[in-house]
Order: sequence, then structure tokens, then C-alpha cells
Amino acid sequence: MISISKESNPNYLCKIVQINEIKPHPNADRLNITTIEFQDVIIGKNLSEGDVVVYFPLECKINEDFLSFTNSFRDKTKNIDPEKVGFFEENRRVRAMRLRGEKSEGYVIPISELEGFTGQTGLSKYVGESFDTINNVLLLEKYVVKSKTVQEPSGGKKPKFNRIIENQFQFHNDTENFRRNTDKIKPQDVISITYKSHGSSGIMANVMVKKKLTWFVKTLKWLGIDVVDKEYDILIASRRVIKNKFIQDPKANNHFYSSDIWTHVVDKFNLRKIVPKGFTLYYEILGYTPEGGWIQKDYPYGNPVGNCSIEVYRITSTNSDGFVMELSTSEIGEFCKKVGLTSSHLFFQGRAIDWLLEQGYEDRSWDDGEWEETFLKALETKYTEKDCFKHPNSKVPEEGIVIRKEGLFSYEAYKIKSFRFLEKETKELDKGESDIESEN
Repeated sequence: MISISKESNPNYLCKIVQINEIKPHPNADRLNITTIEFQDVIIGKNLSEGDVVVYFPLECKINEDFLSFTNSFRDKTKNIDPEKVGFFEENRRVRAMRLRGEKSEGYVIPISELEGFTGQTGLSKYVGESFDTINNVLLLEKYVVKSKTVQEPSGGKKPKFNRIIENQFQFHNDTENFRRNTDKIKPQDVISITYKSHGSSGIMANVMVKKKLTWFVKTLKWLGIDVVDKEYDILIASRRVIKNKFIQDPKANNHFYSSDIWTHVVDKFNLRKIVPKGFTLYYEILGYTPEGGWIQKDYPYGNPVGNCSIEVYRITSTNSDGFVMELSTSEIGEFCKKVGLTSSHLFFQGRAIDWLLEQGYEDRSWDDGEWEETFLKALETKYTEKDCFKHPNSKVPEEGIVIRKEGLFSYEAYKIKSFRFLEKETKELDKGESDIESEN
């Protein structure tokens, strides 16, 4: 009945939850505030403690038919009942906003509305479940503004010979919102806390690929003679698209920027020569394009116009059999120092409880729920809602931090974004400015 689609993003799933606590809005008689997954959501007086609701996260786009059924559009002509008016614009986006001075970090609607829309009853039994699809209908997805300046694909067919070897190259997984995953970090876990710089993701992998064989070597292989049919080569990618010409992904020329900044930084920082065989580097590209355009508006990170820098936040080592190991945060720092690169700014590495003790909290046993709330609130107080310290002469908000749970065979990391940054991001989307990470 409810499910998660194959192309889903974990940060843009809705969830069936029960309202546990309601506080009055201090500046609005007809509004209340509830907290869902440590995120404040402004609600109407029609909801009470104990009610089951559907929670929609920030910057998701909700199904048009569902909003029409629930009479949620501001344009009354789009609603089933044209006498009723909501507050959703045509883009169907859940925005980060402040209502009468109080922040709202999502949208909720009674479970009865979803039951009426689907014709299903008994959905309250799914309390605690996250999903984006119900009865094969996509209920929400990430909101994306498509740029009008993105280069169109050059056309042509993909090569018949695909050089990619399964398990050698991996795109970076979407980093999940820590506020929705506070149970994943325990007091004794070894973690790192790093600064989340606001750039565009890049990947460079020196991994095993299929070797393009001559017809003679192909014949020898067909005859059963052992030939070398694999070799190490460089793969260059954005967050979602491999840029190498020999791959010829139809989206490979969709650079968003006026040039291919992903290949540009590989050449600029000599990555082809300094990255060992089997290593894959994941990094943020910061500053400006070679033509002087922004990588991310208002965030130069000390780069003069026309220049860029990179910050490495993840490194993997993959052997010829596809066995992957993760370098720890300290090992990433050591590697970058040795080869002349920069790693993400490190605030802390060690046990989670030790970080909390450093903040002045007492050393004692913690109940799970108490630990999760205390740890999250301490992180928010320490690291969010401030001006970006890398831009001392500007008032731009910092994006946030990344909390990584250290592990040799898996990469597990979560982000906390500043609400000030989310507000800024919302205003840019309001102006139709594109979501760079989504398009690349």
C-alpha cells in the first residue's frame, strides 16, 4: 500500500506520525506549533495531541491531485471545492518559512485526508513509516527548478562498448538529515564533525575499467587465450553524471555552468597524477567557474573571481575485485596534506559522548530519547544559525555540518543544515534560481 520508489531521495520522504505535543503559537491565536523529528512545524487549531498526521519535509513537491483534493492551492480554481483556499502555489513546494516570527520546518495534514484521497482506511497502523508512493501513486518528490541555461545534450548514440566495471565506481549517496536520524548515533560511537561547505559535488576515480581491445586481441580471447582486458583509468563525475567522453552519458554535456568545471578541477589540481590506483575522491568544488560565474552564489570561500578550490570529504579504496574500504576522516586529512589538497574543515573526531562532555554536559548514563535530543540540540547550538566563518566580511549563513559515523566498510554520514541557510535557499528557489546539485 505504501512504498518507497526506486528513484527516491531519503530526505524527501513523507512520514506517518502521531502528534505528541502541541504548544500555542506565541504571536498567532489561530496557530499552534508541534515538533516532528526535532523539527518545529506550525499547525492549525484543528489538530490535537494524539492525532495521526502525514508529515511532508521541507523543499519537497507534493502531488498535484492530492493538493487539489485537500483544497490546498492558493488559486481556488485548482481546488476540488472552489470556495476553499489554501496556501500552496502552483509549484506545490513545501517552503522553509517563519510565520509571525516562528519557524516552520515542514507541513502536516490529517491522515484522514490521505485516506479520503486514496480510498483506503486504516492508514494509522503505519505510524512511523516513511514513503513517497501510495497505491502506485507518487505522493511527493524533491522540488527542483530546471535551469534555462543548461546545455542541451549533444545527441548521438551511446558507444556499444561500455568500459564501466560493476562495483568499481560509485556515485556518492545522498547525505540524510540528522534530525530525522538521531537514533543512528550512540554515545560510544566514534564520529567526526566537519564543516559543510556550500559548493558543487565532484568525483574523480582512478579505478579498473574494461580495456578497449583490438580485433586481433578479441580473437585471441575468443580462442580461450588469456589476455589483459582490464586497465586503470580516470573517471570524472558530478554528483550524478559521469563526464568522460568514452561513457557518452546523454546528460554528460549538461554542465549547468558555461563549462565543464568537473574536468577543469581534475586538471587544475593535477588529480590524474596524485590519486593512486584504486582511489576515489569525493569533494566540493568552491568559488567560481573559469569564466567568472558563481559555483554557488554568495559563497566564494576566499577564491578570487575566476578561480576555484576543492575540499575533499570522502575517499575510498577499491581493489581489482571491487572490494571497497573507507578512509577515516583523519586518514583523509593525512592523505590531503601529503598530496597538497584540502580536506573538509574538521571540528571534532572521537566518541560522541566525549564531544558532549567537551560542551560541559555531565558524564552519566543516557536514556535513548534523552540522549538523542540532548546531542542534537547541543550540535545545533554549537554549529548552526551563525554567519559563515569562512566569509568574515559577509553575513551569509553557514550551511551546516556533517556528522560521520566512522567505519571501515561503510560510509554513514548525516547533515544538519542551519535554518537561516534553508531560508536563504528557499528565497533563491522562489526567484527561480536552479538547484545545481539536482541538475548535476
